[in-house]
Amino acid sequence: MSKTTAAARAVAGISCCRRPSVIAALAFFTSGSSVCGSAAAFHTEASSKKPPRIGIINMSSGDGSAPTAAPLETLCKATLEACEALTPTIAALYESINSSESKKGAKTKADNSAFTIADGLVQHLLVEELLDGVVGNIVGEEECAVNLDTEPYTVDDLEIPAEIVDIIQEAKSQVANAKRRHLSSRSAQEDPYQTLTAFLDPIDGTREFSTGQGEQCSICVGFSDASGMPVAGVVYRPLSSTGTPTWAAGAKAEGYTDSKLIVASENERASAGLLTSNGSISPFIEDLMKELDYPRTPSGGAGNKMLMLLEKHGRAYIQDRGVSRWDTAAAQAVIEAHGGVLCKLSTMLNNEGEEKAYTYLESDTNLDFLAGEASITKYNAGAGTGDVSKSGRMAMFATEVKPYANLCGLFAIGADENTEAHKADLLAALKRAAKSSSPSFD
Repeated sequence: MSKTTAAARAVAGISCCRRPSVIAALAFFTSGSSVCGSAAAFHTEASSKKPPRIGIINMSSGDGSAPTAAPLETLCKATLEACEALTPTIAALYESINSSESKKGAKTKADNSAFTIADGLVQHLLVEELLDGVVGNIVGEEECAVNLDTEPYTVDDLEIPAEIVDIIQEAKSQVANAKRRHLSSRSAQEDPYQTLTAFLDPIDGTREFSTGQGEQCSICVGFSDASGMPVAGVVYRPLSSTGTPTWAAGAKAEGYTDSKLIVASENERASAGLLTSNGSISPFIEDLMKELDYPRTPSGGAGNKMLMLLEKHGRAYIQDRGVSRWDTAAAQAVIEAHGGVLCKLSTMLNNEGEEKAYTYLESDTNLDFLAGEASITKYNAGAGTGDVSKSGRMAMFATEVKPYANLCGLFAIGADENTEAHKADLLAALKRAAKSSSPSFD
């Protein structure tokens, strides 16, 4: 059995702004279509492989199982297949939640972030039916109790709509099939997956998901190695106006990339700017946009913004306010495999352009914590921190912040922007903006 954090395992039951066409999404998947097929208006990147740096998995053949492939690529393909299987469930829940004035099926967590039935179910099925027993450790965003054993089926205190139960059961079966097809024939003598830690955000952009902006949401599944570096990942947008999911996957060490994305037109590229959250932004980011002369391109979800960089709908994603490891593990693995960069903003700014990643390992304390660098907020405060209503209080001890809070901001660009000359220009702009308004690391 894999070691799984409490945030990933259930306690009970064991565990751009248009509303997507859910009917089209359901029709697409019930028609037998696959995310691996071609679709009009979508750019599909052919997979490519260089000789892998870690051993080849011995996969069985002749019985319907997947052919021999490099291990990280195989893991990504299994994850993609699982995401495809989960899409009808996500689409049905999205329709149910957003067609109800009371937002039945959604609630607000203690830190004021959003939570829906979809968050709990997707994480539960990915952990229990795909990743458990495969990777060494699993870190997931949600702490919830999922009951799929006795009626009424529930996620925490939220009741799963009866009309969706059959769709969920079908998804459960298909995710399990993806595991059997791709991951059941690993060599007992050399299992490269046991050194990996999976970081997953089941619905990245939950607030957008629960407010009719499902195109901005993604499933993020990243895999880090024993040193804590992201080495493979999948970022998958299940909902879109066309009814066809968009996604990207990659494992840089194996030279593996694959994607199905809506690439920006030349006119859209000309107006691409700095990707930001849909909410408020800091004075530092305001000043940075002026220094770069970039327009603001707001959108939800870190995973979605990484896909937007690959689609050339944004020129950079720079944020001084924190997200979490499960938001950026898959995003970093994917964008780096595709030739881009995702790193800490603090080291980029303070260490003359140093590209240093967060540490992605299971831990009870924040492995990237530096005393006095980040302020405490209700979003990043650790258990027992006490009153965090007074803004500006700096965290002096690692116990004051959550283990997986990204406290150092982030800096991300796609392959086209990843040149030494352009990064030098970005760094100069970052320094000028920081002189006017210090970054709000939190």
